Amino acid sequence: MDQIRLGKLDQLKKLGIDPYPARSGRTHLAAQIRELCEPLEPTQKLDQDASVAGRITHIRWMGKACFMNFQDGSGKAQLYWRADEISNYQTVIDTIEAGDIIWAQGFPFKTKTGEPTVHVKSWKILSKALLPLPEKWHGLKDVEARYRQRYLDLASNPESTRLALARSRMVSAMRRVLDEKCFVEVETPIFHPQPGGASAAPFVSHHEALGSDLYLRIATELYLKRLIIGGIERVYEIGKCFRNEGIDTTHNPEFTMMEVYESYGDYRSMMALTQELVRAASGSVGGRDQAQSIKFEERRLPDLWHEATGAAFESIMTDPYHFDRAKLMATAERLGTAMDHKAPSHKIFDRIIDEKILPGLPGYCFLVDYPMVISPLAKGAPGEPYWVERFELFHNGAELANAFSELNDPQEQRRRMEVQAQGRLTEGDLEAAPVDEDFIEALEHGMAPTGGLGVGIDRLCMALLGIDSIREVILFPTLKPIQ
Repeated sequence: MDQIRLGKLDQLKKLGIDPYPARSGRTHLAAQIRELCEPLEPTQKLDQDASVAGRITHIRWMGKACFMNFQDGSGKAQLYWRADEISNYQTVIDTIEAGDIIWAQGFPFKTKTGEPTVHVKSWKILSKALLPLPEKWHGLKDVEARYRQRYLDLASNPESTRLALARSRMVSAMRRVLDEKCFVEVETPIFHPQPGGASAAPFVSHHEALGSDLYLRIATELYLKRLIIGGIERVYEIGKCFRNEGIDTTHNPEFTMMEVYESYGDYRSMMALTQELVRAASGSVGGRDQAQSIKFEERRLPDLWHEATGAAFESIMTDPYHFDRAKLMATAERLGTAMDHKAPSHKIFDRIIDEKILPGLPGYCFLVDYPMVISPLAKGAPGEPYWVERFELFHNGAELANAFSELNDPQEQRRRMEVQAQGRLTEGDLEAAPVDEDFIEALEHGMAPTGGLGVGIDRLCMALLGIDSIREVILFPTLKPIQ
């Protein structure tokens, strides 16, 4: 703590002033003060009182008067003080500093320079700051400090506040689209008895009373499908998912997903819904023109694979369920793809796509028709044994969304899950999920043809706001511990 500020805190207490009162009595926001003063001429005042409250950001002492800039959640405005009008003006001089939060009452007016201002008649301290804010309100410059002390970042960097508010508006806009289409928002468990719904390493915890391990969910898919089976025909969830993986500019171990499922839909209906959701999110921060300016293109993965490798999917597979590892690795080596020779086959396949296909995609691009071998939860394409009805949406090569025509054949689902689980033994794939017997039993009761969609909220925010790092759109990203 700052010793000078501690001294001023003690001074307030000795004067019988509570430096942390419970109530403020605010009647107006800074934005409302600006609105009231907008029609006024310079030096003109309003014959009404207004009470404001906020954090002092700057003080300009001018002999027996002073100006203070203050900020609240709506923006900034100004306070004007005169020594001959404030009975305890010396207390203001002695104890109030930038960073303090105060309440002030007076009449709004416009200064000679046109600044909306409150002419203070009375005041009180609401919270005495014991540490100064960074760099006299020029903001935190150290990126790591900005993420670790997000409260200071928000208090001193308007751009950080803008991004946080924009993200909130985007999620609200997407939620409105789904609510208007009669989708039901639900909550499913965060603790799962076994990992599933995606290929990823889970975080493991232990429940002492049950004496069993539990896993933080890596996806919400399998529980949402249970609700589809139960007869809730349109469901969605916006919530946290967790994957025990590395951290980089597009990955955070804790991230936000929106998953949507619609009975009697398919991957094409999900593609139309995805476009509507993205445009709604874009419009919430950039207006209708920005939303309509987004152009979606479509490419077929089988075609792009053939162009990049000179061969069809089938050439690197022994059957629709298994890669031919030797041929896959030979393809990667021929293309000069960087790879870990001990990695599971699907990771090598993904690396080829990452290096040879994604960089060539246009801005917003749907990549459609994926191999069955890497899509165990998706319905096969009619007449095509090697691929399924699936798309991923990319923006400049970064994945934003993933969607299927959902597999609803319980016998085929069991076979796919068994093949995936075998990957732990045959290739050491620690991300391979075990067979989910409870989910297969649910499928055996019958699930209607269904379309499913997952949207990465953090990455969508990055794309629509033009941000290069996922940490900028997550208020409290995962960070390496301070040693």
